[in-house]
Amino acid sequence: MIIPGSKEEGILIKKRYAVFNDDGTLAELKGFEIKCRGELKLIKVFQAELFDKFLDGSTLVECYSVVASVANHWLDLLDNQGKDIADSELLDYISESSTMSKSLADYGGKKSCAVTTAKRLADFLGDAMVKDKGLRCQYIVACEPKVSLLL
Repeated sequence: MIIPGSKEEGILIKKRYAVFNDDGTLAELKGFEIKCRGELKLIKVFQAELFDKFLDGSTLVECYSVVASVANHWLDLLDNQGKDIADSELLDYISESSTMSKSLADYGGKKSCAVTTAKRLADFLGDAMVKDKGLRCQYIVACEPKVSLLL
């Protein structure tokens, strides 16, 4: 069983653990992003690779080394801004997606990333392109957009 520690002393992390079977397969997983809808694929793939490697190595130092190599791979990907992978793969890792259950007009003044994306698509492509319900909006959330990017 793996239970992540808290960054602060005396603070407990509840319902976040991984349990492995004797054969090394994952028996149970609670509280990690890999199981959550709406999380970036980058985080899910990173966690999946980590869990796959947690039991590698015969000592704690060897285990940490294997897990660190996975973390370093993903840190390198972020540090070099995805230059070593195809643009389509990078966008798949860092974009979010949601399907609007109602038409854009039915959302009225409500705000969400999907509604904002749909409104910007309407400005760009015309209202007819976003009038129906079931519109799938794919977008990238960034802290300081220098250029507006629509997918």
